Amino acid sequence: MPLKGYRPSQEHRAKIAAALRGRKHTSEHCVNLTAALRAPVVRAKISAAQRGEKHHGWKGGRIVVNEGYIRLLRPNHPHANHMGYVLEHRLVMEGHLGRTLLPEEVVHHVNGRVADNRMENLERFDSKSDHRRWHCENGDFGGVD
Repeated sequence: MPLKGYRPSQEHRAKIAAALRGRKHTSEHCVNLTAALRAPVVRAKISAAQRGEKHHGWKGGRIVVNEGYIRLLRPNHPHANHMGYVLEHRLVMEGHLGRTLLPEEVVHHVNGRVADNRMENLERFDSKSDHRRWHCENGDFGGVD
């Protein structure tokens, strides 16, 4: 697909035409190619070839998600999501405690900046209700982090 606003020169069009000369681009050829690409074996190979570091959008296994939270790729972690990512602040707290956090435990960002995952900015609560209580007692009714 040509770039919007791009118009190839006559010379460039002639080179393209020469390169394509002799190739079969019939509707039958296109149907066969499409069917081949839909085959499960081919799709699996393409998918495997574009995973992890080989994917064009790879950023080292670190992504920023909704409202600035950071997730790290840890596919073998017991609380990883369906894509294998875990919230970074929970991993930092787990490293500090030396154990895996329970699903009901909450990690709170003291300064309110959810991308600031230094240990001195994190506080652990046993439950969501304890975390909410902290927000109510401190007059912070903004969002729960």
